[in-house]
Amino acid sequence: MNPPAAASEPLPSRWTNRRLLVLIWPLVIDQLLIVLMGIIDTVMVAYLGEEAVGGVSLADSINVVLLQAFSFLAAGGAVVCSQFLGKRDNKSARSAARQLIYTVASLSGLLSLVMLAARSAVFHGIYGHIEPGIMVQAEKYFFFTAMSYPFIALSTAGSALYRSMGNSHVGMWISFLVNILNVLGNALFIFVFKWGVAGAALSTLLSRFAAAAVLLGMLYRARGTPITLEGIFRVHVDMPLIKRILKVGVPNGVEGAIFQVGKLALSRLVSTFGTPAIAGYAVTNIIMTIGNLPGLAVATAMMPVVGQCVGAGDTKSAVRYTKKLILLSYFIMGILNLGFILFMPVFFGFFRLSPESLGIARQGGLIFCTAAIFIWNFAYCLPYALRASGDAAYTMIVATLAMWFVRVGFAYVLARFFGVGVVCVWVSMVCEWLVRGCFFLFRWKSGKWKEKRLV
Repeated sequence: MNPPAAASEPLPSRWTNRRLLVLIWPLVIDQLLIVLMGIIDTVMVAYLGEEAVGGVSLADSINVVLLQAFSFLAAGGAVVCSQFLGKRDNKSARSAARQLIYTVASLSGLLSLVMLAARSAVFHGIYGHIEPGIMVQAEKYFFFTAMSYPFIALSTAGSALYRSMGNSHVGMWISFLVNILNVLGNALFIFVFKWGVAGAALSTLLSRFAAAAVLLGMLYRARGTPITLEGIFRVHVDMPLIKRILKVGVPNGVEGAIFQVGKLALSRLVSTFGTPAIAGYAVTNIIMTIGNLPGLAVATAMMPVVGQCVGAGDTKSAVRYTKKLILLSYFIMGILNLGFILFMPVFFGFFRLSPESLGIARQGGLIFCTAAIFIWNFAYCLPYALRASGDAAYTMIVATLAMWFVRVGFAYVLARFFGVGVVCVWVSMVCEWLVRGCFFLFRWKSGKWKEKRLV
């Protein structure tokens, strides 16, 4: 077993350009598969009728908030593992991995039980009055998907642990597995057994269970890797280590959940502008989702890269790799979003939009793509490097305040007091990016993140 490295010992030159590329490209495909799964699910559920689509949409709006929180919590735990690996303390990295699994399993299991018991109250509390038909479908779908929380939390944690070791291929193949199982399950339960929305939800539950089982099994039987879950059934709770994980994971999780809630508030505002605005906004969201994919992949790669550098006490390498990855993100985000701007008419041709909806979508798409080329990286890529150092509380505070006071608050002010239409959502988005980017760049330049090392 490798001994911990001394704080002054430099990090080996392990993140070559080739290794960075090998880490990043599976993450791009992984992000694409996640988006594709949502699209395929929607198309297959649409066969069941409008009430089913409405119910699934309402349930998934809640699920996304909660699952985003677990995704960020798992990423926070993986930061601790990355820093131990950078320090060459594999024993502590393995211990941290086990504590992460205990933590996400306990929290997600508890949340699942609470949401199952209070699902009716949750729907009425969030959405108010819902048509009875849609409510029935929403509760059916939510019943099974809420049971899947522990499995998606565990699979997310497993993928994050592999990424902390510099292996993103496993997460990509698991996403392939989930997509295939979900499509096959939907086809069987919806079209053959005629189980409706419950069948679609059961397919989701089983595919997530399979992903968690495969990932945890691989980590348990892993040999010759820095992190393994061997011995996880000899339960030993290490509270000091769990506190380190939660120090990053909780702010990450809160930030992710609050961001999703803010998006729901904006969607509610858009709904007040009428059907053309809703349709145009929906199509623009597709552009935004795809346009962010490569940048999010690079940002995710920053977690293990910067985390290992910080764990080794090599902040110079952390700065160097952060600059390199941000430049790479600028390059690929620039090419993709410039392509969207040039070929936007071709893209919109796939949607049967009214002239008014088309104009709204084109306006939103141009604003997003232009801002994504120049501003997005400092607002959304750079904070991943700060989180990897352990500076998660700062990113949570800035992201939360920017989301609610700038993106949501400014949008409502423009709409209610100045009569600005749906474009207010994209104007406030750009303003939020600028505010976030300035605060994160200032924090990075100040060097205070270097003092947040967790191990």
